[in-house]
Amino acid sequence: MQAVYRGDLESAEKLLDDNSIQKKKDILLYYFNRGTVLWMNNKPEESNKYFRLADYYIEDYQKSIAAKAVSFITNPKVEPYPGEFFEQILLHYYTAVNYAQMGNLDEALVEAKRMLIKMQKITDYTKGKNKYKRDAFAHNLLGIIYDAQRDYNNAFIAYRNAYEIYKDDYQLQLATPVPLQLKKDLIRTAHLSGFYDDQGKYEADFKLNYIPEDPTSGNLIFFWNNGFGPIKDEASINFSISPAGGGWVNFINHDLGLNFPYYVGDSEQSNSLSRLKIIRVAFPRYIGRQPYYNKAILLNDSLHISAPLEMAENVDAIAYKSLEDRMVKELSEALIRLALKQAAEEMVRKENQRLGAALSIVNAVTEQADTRNWQLLPYSINYTRVTMPQGKHLLTLKTTGAANESDQTIFTFSIGSRQTTFGVFHSIQFKGYQVY
Repeated sequence: MQAVYRGDLESAEKLLDDNSIQKKKDILLYYFNRGTVLWMNNKPEESNKYFRLADYYIEDYQKSIAAKAVSFITNPKVEPYPGEFFEQILLHYYTAVNYAQMGNLDEALVEAKRMLIKMQKITDYTKGKNKYKRDAFAHNLLGIIYDAQRDYNNAFIAYRNAYEIYKDDYQLQLATPVPLQLKKDLIRTAHLSGFYDDQGKYEADFKLNYIPEDPTSGNLIFFWNNGFGPIKDEASINFSISPAGGGWVNFINHDLGLNFPYYVGDSEQSNSLSRLKIIRVAFPRYIGRQPYYNKAILLNDSLHISAPLEMAENVDAIAYKSLEDRMVKELSEALIRLALKQAAEEMVRKENQRLGAALSIVNAVTEQADTRNWQLLPYSINYTRVTMPQGKHLLTLKTTGAANESDQTIFTFSIGSRQTTFGVFHSIQFKGYQVY
């Protein structure tokens, strides 16, 4: 990460060549990181090699019962890391764009569809209790790829689905408005599909008019990854234990209004647990990395191009929402783990004071939250579409910060007639950490 923060991506690549860093229980993070660094180094084919390995690992992943049992008496870090749900989905953003850059739109389409399939699997797994249950960006990306294949009917359907999710979910939950570019693409593909009633409706709703493109021109889809998403840290909280009768106890935190019932039965260990008065548990939290830039624009003066990059996916907000979705499960597992540790400690202390004291130290050392996460994900994914005449063109990406400080990066793109070219860039700068 230090090499990446310095912008020394070649050194980051070499560090990841070291096989000794590939720990079995953290191998998914290794695949994520290596694939991302290669993506940032503009090596799409090599990048997809490691993202495919990550995908195979996620698909084949079966939680070890033995590891799960050990985690209840130590900490969840002993388990293999399966990836956060949103990490498993965004993996396919990278692979889809890699395939698109290589001109393999069929494979890119498969990857975009897999984002939607995984999202549905996650919602089924959580029985619909997750607030982040529909991904607007996945539908938008699917539409962009259909559009690049000139399959305007399916592109329109995907764009329409994306629009509904941005409007109903993303604006309220993730502070992500409907991109203007999506509105334009929705109107354009409605027209090209012959859906003139839909075209007229959206033109009226958006107060935009369809502008025909030069049929000999081509398009550039440019994705800008801005900054970095949050990193996981550890926090702790106190719970008091209150007997509830019938073999049950309640773990209570009055300040946060939390109450977790737990059945202890009548065993000696359970009696020890019910005699405990207060316990302190560790759980994961996120620390944000605030992006240095807050806007970007693609420029070409001779072609009169001035195309702002719009936020399509607020990865930072999704990370927090995802952790919030599963926090009850995290806390309940942490409470059970620590309560069983302390109950066992009290039982041992009755038999041998020194051994009980030693177990107390072990319990304190091993009580940790799982703070692993994919730290190379961006704070946000932004995009734009630029229509240009066929030929080779220079475009300048101008990124600007809150105090109007700016940087410029120049790109060269070869645009084909009626073809779509894909470009990517990741701004790695961020201005500091923030605890929410």
